[in-house]
Amino acid sequence: MNLRTRFVFITASLVFVLATAMSIGAYQIATAQLSQQVNESLNNRITRILQIVADPRFSWADAFGRGPVNRAILETETDSITQVVLPDGRILGRQENPTLPITEAERSLVPGGLEVSHGTITINGHQFKVSTVAASDGTLIQVAKDNQIVVDAQQGMRLWLPLFAMIAVLISGAAGWLFARRISQPIENLAETAESIAETQDLNRSIDVTGSDEVSQLGRSFNTMLGALRDSSDRQRRLIQDASHELRTPLTSLRANAELLERAALSEADRASVLADIKAEVDELVDLSAELNSLATDHRATENVERVDLAELANDIAVRASRRTSSSVTVHVTDNSLITARPHQLERAISNLVDNAIKFSNGESPVEIHVGALRVEVRDQGPGISNEDKPLIFDRFYRATATRSMPGSGLGLAIVAQCAHDHGANVYVLDNAGGGAIVGMQFVN
Repeated sequence: MNLRTRFVFITASLVFVLATAMSIGAYQIATAQLSQQVNESLNNRITRILQIVADPRFSWADAFGRGPVNRAILETETDSITQVVLPDGRILGRQENPTLPITEAERSLVPGGLEVSHGTITINGHQFKVSTVAASDGTLIQVAKDNQIVVDAQQGMRLWLPLFAMIAVLISGAAGWLFARRISQPIENLAETAESIAETQDLNRSIDVTGSDEVSQLGRSFNTMLGALRDSSDRQRRLIQDASHELRTPLTSLRANAELLERAALSEADRASVLADIKAEVDELVDLSAELNSLATDHRATENVERVDLAELANDIAVRASRRTSSSVTVHVTDNSLITARPHQLERAISNLVDNAIKFSNGESPVEIHVGALRVEVRDQGPGISNEDKPLIFDRFYRATATRSMPGSGLGLAIVAQCAHDHGANVYVLDNAGGGAIVGMQFVN
């Protein structure tokens, strides 16, 4: 059962339950009110007759209003019948009215008592409610009220209320189907697009979105996800292409050196030189593999953020770099050095900045790490970076013309840029006042 069918079924079922409950309630309330009106009319009529009969001057000869009291208890009524059964068995009533039957329960009423006998009879196809009371002298007073209006109302409600309930269910079902169709159509389009993309692997598609409701928001979120997938796919493709290009050079060199080693006439000095070249190429491949792995890893999914002290992290990196390269690496700290970051990713990025500075300084000039104001930057006194190269140094595998003969993969600063992007920071490159370059990251928290 799809979403549209379930929505229609639930809507129609709910309306059916509500319509049924309201119909039953309306039936019971209408029946009770109409019956109460008939009962009140009977009670009022009997009370009035008993008041007339209680008058000491009243006699049953005055029942038709011809005596000295001149108050008739057998007056003409269009929807009721009044009948009097005297103690001697005579029955008084209007000639045009039918005779009301007398039951044993009515004959056994206590004279002058408060008990009232109620019953129902049918006269000429009409239902009458009958109330009987015994006067103080034993006279039975019977009053019948036409109850057909209640019966007709009940029959009409039993016919029309279910019909109205069924019509309400049909209308609600149709309205629910139209509403569900309007809601489910974009979802169905979304599902079809997702299935098509999964089958064709074509990410260059999107959902046409109109409106501002929740379904439209879902469509926009899906388009955003597709955009992110396209960007991720493009980055992966470029990374593979660039990596393939960069791997070709050391692999070609390794192949050439291996072919040289196959020559028997190679001198020991040449063989040692070739082996040294092979070792250097292998080291370069190892470094390139490590940097590609770091660049391809989604640190947002593998590492949680925490509070990091840039000053403490910079000090650890400076100590390791000085010990490893014998270069002078110093740290300068000012206020506001605490940020929220992924510590291992940030440590790798700052280490790359320091390694770059040491490489271009040739170990002959000091390297400085400046921390403070939510910023970390590395300063060197090397040859510096030209204005033409500054916008490109954070691109993957980019290497300036002046540095292409130097070892390196061209991924170090790309890893720095990726770290900054993941943390919402900005990367920048400036000229150092004493010569060299300043490369750093500015955080916002």
